[in-house]
Amino acid sequence: MREIKFFIIPTILFFMVCGIFLCINPDRVLAQLLLHNWWYSENLNQIMKFITSWGEGQLFAIVILVYAFQKSWWRAGEFLLAGIISSVVVQILKRLIFTSSLRPMAIIDWGETQLNLSMGVEMPLQFSFPSGHTTAAFIWFTLMALHWKRPVLHFFSALCAIAVAVSRVYLMVHWITDVLAGVLLGITIALAVNALSERVQKKSTLDSRAD
Repeated sequence: MREIKFFIIPTILFFMVCGIFLCINPDRVLAQLLLHNWWYSENLNQIMKFITSWGEGQLFAIVILVYAFQKSWWRAGEFLLAGIISSVVVQILKRLIFTSSLRPMAIIDWGETQLNLSMGVEMPLQFSFPSGHTTAAFIWFTLMALHWKRPVLHFFSALCAIAVAVSRVYLMVHWITDVLAGVLLGITIALAVNALSERVQKKSTLDSRAD
C-alpha cells in the first residue's frame, strides 16, 4: 500500500480542530449556530453547493468509466466495490441503527439562521448520522491518493475531501459529528478495499507465474 502521510496528516488536523471546537462548545446546536453565523455568506453558497456535489454518486461513476476506458480494471473495480460497500454500510447505519438521528434543520429554527430557502439545497430532516457525502468523498479521495505517487496530490486530495465535509456543515444538512464519522468510515472503507485489491492482484500474479 502506498504511503499517504500527506493525506492523513491534514485529515488528522481537521479531526483535531473539530474535536477541540466541540469540546469548547459541547452543545451541538449552539456550536452549529456559532459556525453558521460566523462563516455564512451569500457568495459562498454556490461554491459550497458545488463542493458538496463531489460527494455524490456521479463522481464515482465518472471515475469508474475513465479507468475502464483506460483498461485499468483493478482501479475501476476498487471504486466500484468501495461505492457499493459505502452505500450499504451508510444506509444500514442511517436507517437501522441510528434511525433517531435528526438533521440540524429538524432541531434548529429557520429564524435562527441566515439560510435562504431559494438556495436550491435539499434539506432533509432525518437520518443524519453518518454523513453519506463525506463518507463517499473520503473514499474517493483516499483511493485517488493511493493511486497517485506525488505527495502534493495526496495533500490536494485531503483538502478536497475536507472541503466536502465542511460544505455539509456549512449547508446545515449535517452536524459536525456526522461528518467526522463519515471521515473515519470513508478512509476505513478505502484502505480496506485497496488492501484487498492489492492482495488479490498479488495472488493473481503469483498464480499466473505458476501456470
